[in-house]
Amino acid sequence: MDVIKISEEKELKKLKVEIYVPLDACACEWDKFMNRVFVELTPYIKHIDYDTKNLNSEEARQLNLHSKCVVVDEEKRFSSTLALKKELPKLLKAKGLI
Repeated sequence: MDVIKISEEKELKKLKVEIYVPLDACACEWDKFMNRVFVELTPYIKHIDYDTKNLNSEEARQLNLHSKCVVVDEEKRFSSTLALKKELPKLLKAKGLI
C-alpha cells in the first residue's frame, strides 16, 4: 500500500507538459515540431508527464491557442522549441525535480 502511495506522489511531482498540434491535419504539418519538442523533453522524460492534444479542440480554444505549442503546468506556453530548451531546466529545478 505504501509503495503505491509513494509512486502516486512521484507522479504528482512530475512536470505536466501538454503538446498542442493539429492532430486532424496531415502529420506532415506537425511531425517536425513534435520531433524537436521530444529532442528537448527526452533528457528529462522521467520527470515529465506529457500528453499530445489536438490544437483544433475546445480545450485549445479555451486556452486561446492558435498555433502549435507546448503548455507546461497549464501556465507557461512555448511556441518555440528553442525557448522550451532554455526554460525547461529552470522549470524542473524550480519544482525540485532536478
